Amino acid sequence: MPDIIRRAASYLQLNGRLIDRLRFETLCDGGSGERVLAALSAYQNPDGGFGNALEPDLRGAGSQPEPVEIAFWILDELGAFGHPMVTAACDYLASVTAKDGGVPFVLPSVRDTARAPWWETPDDPPGSLVPTASLAGLLHKHGVEHPWLAT
Repeated sequence: MPDIIRRAASYLQLNGRLIDRLRFETLCDGGSGERVLAALSAYQNPDGGFGNALEPDLRGAGSQPEPVEIAFWILDELGAFGHPMVTAACDYLASVTAKDGGVPFVLPSVRDTARAPWWETPDDPPGSLVPTASLAGLLHKHGVEHPWLAT
């Protein structure tokens, strides 16, 4: 293992969350993708969305669209778009889609939680290219069919 990768591993051991360490192990050291999926599932809420600080600058437990994008990046790394988390997340996205067909970057419920200062939104936020384009693109890449994509 190159020195730079060893130093990254050391940094993650000291500072990374469990999901970050498991992703590193999977991508760089032959670790189990199943362990990453198990860790990721802890960030998914009953409504199908993701929260619980999967996006580190958004500390709240409640679901927001942007952490769904992060979850999809992880699922893409693992080639796991057939996992049931994906359908549940699409159902969540359908429930928060704006009138213009996109999902907002962040919902007004963000105001009730600890967050970085740039996580602000109007009362009735429009759909945002970020994360809508990435979410739709990853779903299309993996051949996922869901009614949310038709909105």
